[in-house]
Amino acid sequence: MEEWDEIEVPKNVKDIFVEMKNTAELMVDLAYSSVLFKEDEIAEEVLELEEYLDLLNYHLMVHAVLAARNPKEAEQITSILHMAHAIDDMSNAAADLAKMVLEGVELHPVITEAILGSEEIIGKIYISADSLLVGKTLEELDLATNTGVWIIAVRRGKRWIFDPDGDFKVFPGDILIGRGTRTSIEYLKEIARGNIKVMSNE
Repeated sequence: MEEWDEIEVPKNVKDIFVEMKNTAELMVDLAYSSVLFKEDEIAEEVLELEEYLDLLNYHLMVHAVLAARNPKEAEQITSILHMAHAIDDMSNAAADLAKMVLEGVELHPVITEAILGSEEIIGKIYISADSLLVGKTLEELDLATNTGVWIIAVRRGKRWIFDPDGDFKVFPGDILIGRGTRTSIEYLKEIARGNIKVMSNE
């Protein structure tokens, strides 16, 4: 875990806990993506994030122990540690999926059907030169609000950008990996193709 030594970890229990939750959610989304699209690079990112989450979990335990000044506070901290343990279990499960992809395990079609059959699905969105998305940042587009799709990763050429921030600018040829309902994913695909020129909430 030496590569994470330079990473700045949040300084208090609450912020570390939130970071753990967000990291685990991203891991699950990426793990599903790696299974659906059979992408080794996405699977490798899941395993890297698992190391980061382990580091966060360690710091959470240290901060929690130092924060407990009496039995009542210790009891409250224990509940946080239980939740952290559950989050860690989620991350381990996501990592197991990623390892199966990297090991070339042939997954049963039921797994893919289950992922695609859930209320929220993972979709691959290709950006055409005619799309209104081109040249705008994710913050400007606010796709979560305007389309109901959360962007979890972007493929640009041979490079992957994971969990892109608001400053990320969309270019023609980009492939967005998004999470949303089937309807919202299809709506964003039409925008990405250039078939829809105005987003409904703009």
